[in-house]
Amino acid sequence: MKKTNWGSTLPQHDKFFFNETKVPVDHMLAERGHGFKIAMNALNVGRIKLGVACLEAQRRVISNAVQYANERIQFKTPIAQFGAIKEKIARMITSCYAAESANYRAAHDIELKIKSLHEKGLNHQKAELKGVEEFAIECSMIKVGTSEDIQNCADDGIQIYGGMGFSADTPMESAWRDARIGRIYEGTNEINRMLSVGMLVKKSMKGELDLMNAVMEVANEMTSGKVEDEINTDQPLSVELNKIKNLKKVFLMIAGTAFQKYGQELDKHQQSLLGLSDMMIEIYFSESTTLRVIKNINRGMDMTHQMDMAKLYVFEATEIVIKKSKEIIGNIAEDTAQVNLLKSVHRLCRYTNLPDVIGLKNRIADKVIAENKYCF
Repeated sequence: MKKTNWGSTLPQHDKFFFNETKVPVDHMLAERGHGFKIAMNALNVGRIKLGVACLEAQRRVISNAVQYANERIQFKTPIAQFGAIKEKIARMITSCYAAESANYRAAHDIELKIKSLHEKGLNHQKAELKGVEEFAIECSMIKVGTSEDIQNCADDGIQIYGGMGFSADTPMESAWRDARIGRIYEGTNEINRMLSVGMLVKKSMKGELDLMNAVMEVANEMTSGKVEDEINTDQPLSVELNKIKNLKKVFLMIAGTAFQKYGQELDKHQQSLLGLSDMMIEIYFSESTTLRVIKNINRGMDMTHQMDMAKLYVFEATEIVIKKSKEIIGNIAEDTAQVNLLKSVHRLCRYTNLPDVIGLKNRIADKVIAENKYCF
């Protein structure tokens, strides 16, 4: 037994090495030398699975918080009826619904890709490996987005519980503590943010994505001063779809300018990568949410409150994209170039008619308060 500095004892374990171990050929996961690739791809699987775990945790936190808010009486009124509490509930619900949408979308895309590869002759194992690898960027974005959503959700849950929320006798304390690890394992959120942008750039350089032509198209559009705002008012969430299209242009414009300045050295400018990744995450979650709602509307489903969530999420995502753009622009451009970039960002992100954000939050919260649980 090994003696520690503080007096307790810990068992001294022997070390094991497997360098002489023989593995049957039919037990190998892939060709010799490809093990690291499999290990890295296992992280991609873990990242999207973590997203699902965070979603279920978030649903439970929301239901617990709403039930407590309905039961807790202050000034002869359930605290669920207070505007400050409704704002928290709406925020918790909307982030959960958006994360759900992103998870469902990525999982479906991966499933279809695996099926396609399998039909083309790949065995199931190789099809799964390649299929998940194809959506490694999405897996990283989901890992970051959902792990931070559950942390924020649990934090709001504690606040709704008040002093009781800090006590181990209530579920919120353990929920917050359990949520904290999500931002660390399967690769820290900082690593995953930088990976997502790095993988996007690598795909472009390999010719798998025509990123540079897309960047040039946006640059030409901004130079001409003509921003196409074709909104089909007959389509639900048409404003949000157009906004998402413009947010993609903002990302391409900022990413293209950053790459133009730093080139192959871009990966050394981590703060710019973190900002670009935040923009990517917000765009992906916004688009996933909006497309999900539209798809269900076309199925004939009543999506009144889901439409409210899509509008709220896109609005808040737009504000994040504006903020991150400004941070990066200050580092990658000067003088006239900086002014032109800022003008383009504001032109692309502007709202002709602002949504009633407070009204959206109240309607979203009221629905869940009435149901007394997460009901979407």
